[in-house]
Amino acid sequence: MDDMPNQPDDPGPSDIEIDSSDIEVEISESESEAEQYSDGEESIKSTRSFYQNLPHVEENGRRYCDENYFMPNDETELTRLNIVHQIYLILQEGRLTLAPLPSNPRILDIGTGPGDWAIEMSAEYPDATIIASDLGIFDSGLGHVSLPNVDFQLADAQSQWTYHEPFDLIHIRGLSGAFNDWPAIYRQALAHLKSGGYLEVSEIGPAGETLSIEAESETPNLATLTSALRKAGYAAGYPRDLHHLRKEAFVNAGFTEINVIERTFPIGLWPEGIHDKTLGKMALIALLEGVEAHSLRPLTRFAEYTVSDAKELCERVQEEVLSAQRITGRVRIVMGRKPSSYTQRRDDVLARARARIQLVHERQAERDRD
Repeated sequence: MDDMPNQPDDPGPSDIEIDSSDIEVEISESESEAEQYSDGEESIKSTRSFYQNLPHVEENGRRYCDENYFMPNDETELTRLNIVHQIYLILQEGRLTLAPLPSNPRILDIGTGPGDWAIEMSAEYPDATIIASDLGIFDSGLGHVSLPNVDFQLADAQSQWTYHEPFDLIHIRGLSGAFNDWPAIYRQALAHLKSGGYLEVSEIGPAGETLSIEAESETPNLATLTSALRKAGYAAGYPRDLHHLRKEAFVNAGFTEINVIERTFPIGLWPEGIHDKTLGKMALIALLEGVEAHSLRPLTRFAEYTVSDAKELCERVQEEVLSAQRITGRVRIVMGRKPSSYTQRRDDVLARARARIQLVHERQAERDRD
């Protein structure tokens, strides 16, 4: 097996006729530097000159990490992802993960983006070993930060994984539309987890599919955009839906103890309570900023939109969102566990027994004091 992951196949743009007059593209030409990490992936050097010289694509006024992935990685997107991270923290009551972990876990964060989750996990688990991977890196993100227990890597999860040691947790968030074969991603995740390890995948509705809007609010442009993005995803071979978060997708991959969690949250300023109003304001900003980010490349490449038409549709959707009476969103989190070995099951039983014995001793000590 090669130490470096294979380059992914082109998802199919070459098979689609694209009017080059509608897409303005400029590829910066610079050689990227990388160092070999012990796990076999490209490890990002902690120097500003390295991450500033990574190749990227300027297209239609947005910056992308390569020619294929549909989401931008510019400063506007970085800000949106920062907000989305805070929304997840609020919805999970401050918890970064729902998985029970040992004090020194080995963790893989796929599609780390700016690195907020990985950085905060490193603080919560100072004895952890964390690998945070992505196709590219944000200029002012945290990928250049040097931390003793986090290694930021350039890798495409669609390639063959070459990690040499298994993980206690593999974390994936907000990557609907990023992969054309989710079952293959899940199979690789299962193979690279320790016995009893967890895969946690979460999503806040791609293409507006999890938005709920009061019947009195008319949103024909949002309906048009949602339909166009769904069709564009299928045309590209990268579906924009939540099918990978169905329980049976985890069962078919071999996971057990599958836990599905859904939480609804407000979008906009309509809530009365301070907590919900603050959450709604954050979600509104993230939604408004995400409309163009999620739409521009798919619409111009796979839905026969010109750049101006795509931007105009996005603006009309934003106006509808701002004028809507009441909008709610939904986050879906699915966690599955790799079947435990006999040794792992025995250790789990012993750990629970010790915890019960300790609790009995503590209660007895309290009664004795009384």
